[in-house]
Amino acid sequence: MTYILTTATAAAAAGEQASGPLGFGAALEMMLWLAVVIGVILLCAWGFRRLNGTVLTTASAIRVRSVISVGNRERIALLEVGDKQILVGLCPGQISTLHVFEENVLPPLHDTEKGAGNSAGDFASRLQSFINRDQRQ
Repeated sequence: MTYILTTATAAAAAGEQASGPLGFGAALEMMLWLAVVIGVILLCAWGFRRLNGTVLTTASAIRVRSVISVGNRERIALLEVGDKQILVGLCPGQISTLHVFEENVLPPLHDTEKGAGNSAGDFASRLQSFINRDQRQ
């Protein structure tokens, strides 16, 4: 506060008109700091999003191997829990076990390279072959 008064008094004594507390330089500095604060907020949001996704996928003992949509809000998912694969039905408010496979439908993740898993079409064809095999018996 005393800086502003001293600057205004010195400018008035020199015969210049006082520009007020927010001159061009102060406004520019304020805009730069605002940009820095917004940048830090965006950086923190990006980092939180990146860390949140990786923590959940690496710390989980249950892996989602494949998901097929069978309706607007219904899905069938193949889960891998340890060395077992379980087929579950997912609806809003309910999860039902459809089948626990005796042998793996898809090879376990530790046998295949990460990120190079089988496609959804391959899962669908294998699921159809298991369903047809069960109906024949």
